[in-house]
Amino acid sequence: MFAIPNVIGCTLFGYIVRTPERSKTLVEKYSRAMSLFAIVTITFHTFFITILLLMHDVTFLLNDKELILTTFFIPAGILVGGAVLAILPSRIWPILAAIIWGISLLIGFGLLPLDAEIIQTKPWQDVLWLTPITTFGFLLCPYLDPTFHRAIQSSPSKHAFGVFGITFAAMIAMTCLYHNVILETITWGIGIHLVMQTIFTIGAHVKEGIILSNKVHGKWFVSAALIAGMIAIGIAHRPHTLEEGLINDYLRFFVFYGLVFPGLVSTFMVTRLPFTTKRVIAFSIIALVSLPLLERGYIGESPWMTVLPVIALLGWLFACYKNPVT
Repeated sequence: MFAIPNVIGCTLFGYIVRTPERSKTLVEKYSRAMSLFAIVTITFHTFFITILLLMHDVTFLLNDKELILTTFFIPAGILVGGAVLAILPSRIWPILAAIIWGISLLIGFGLLPLDAEIIQTKPWQDVLWLTPITTFGFLLCPYLDPTFHRAIQSSPSKHAFGVFGITFAAMIAMTCLYHNVILETITWGIGIHLVMQTIFTIGAHVKEGIILSNKVHGKWFVSAALIAGMIAIGIAHRPHTLEEGLINDYLRFFVFYGLVFPGLVSTFMVTRLPFTTKRVIAFSIIALVSLPLLERGYIGESPWMTVLPVIALLGWLFACYKNPVT
């Protein structure tokens, strides 16, 4: 449900957009939506690291004395570190990406052999109900990801995304290796892997966000991203009676990637309709009405409710194709 549409969606991006020229046209037209995507992604990764730290006791030994690195300073440092990384010149990024991917893969080999039993926690019917919104999100979100557009504008061929699909699948497979371990503890290897990947992802989105905002508004983008990240750290620290509360907050973030961003792509980008006040208000109403449905679907006991927002947004898409002036 997660891996297959994720890999397919990322791979298809290159074959659908195809050329740097088409990508540049989309970036110019939807730069604001892509900037928002970058800010949310930066915030999400900061939040993810924070809840991991909250789920575990993070202590290190320094000069035989225990030094507690608080769950505020570590994610804040990672957030700032990613922002600083963004100043690296573009030619360095492919090399840096290859190094980080290689180190992560080596760490993954260190986790072999796989000695973890995957235990089913929910009925298989839940997977069927959740598949439509998961697929809807993963197939459409890449078109608002500015780092994907940077990749296709810099790659010699659309087939580069076929290679990316393979390397991305390898990282998802690695996640399967430590998915049980990370609920109990964070080893040094897994910690290094997560910190590297997080700083790199944050840095890439900060860099592209600055480019999208141009030099005049680049500082405003960085400020907005840092403030949003700090707010996410604060939200992660809100009182939870159980560890499950942290995981539920993590799942709530997917309203952006399962509803808001893919909804914007299907409603405006695919149909090529402008952002008029009427359409924006209608889309906002659908999104707001969908929030309790997703809450009940992802966190509650009614996963079938997650299908309804997808039906509504796809219905709008088909209606626009049938009547282009709508």
